Amino acid sequence: MLKQSCVLCKIVGLLVIIGALNWGLVGLLHMNLVEQIFGMGTTITQVIYILVGVSGLVLLASYFVTCPGCKKQ
Repeated sequence: MLKQSCVLCKIVGLLVIIGALNWGLVGLLHMNLVEQIFGMGTTITQVIYILVGVSGLVLLASYFVTCPGCKKQ
C-alpha cells in the first residue's frame, strides 16, 4: 500500500504505524516508548503526539479524498 504512495503519504503512514505500535505497547506492557525515549511532558513528546494525531486525521481523510501527490503517479 505505501510502496506506491507519494512521500507525504509515506510519512503519514509511518507516523500512524509508530502511534499504533506505541499504543499497543501501552496496552500490553504499560510502557509508553515515546515518553521513555523523549521524556514525559517534554515539548518533543507533545510534538510527536500532535504529528501522530494529525497523521491519523490525514489517513482518515484519505478514505474519502485521493491525495493529489499520489494521483500524479
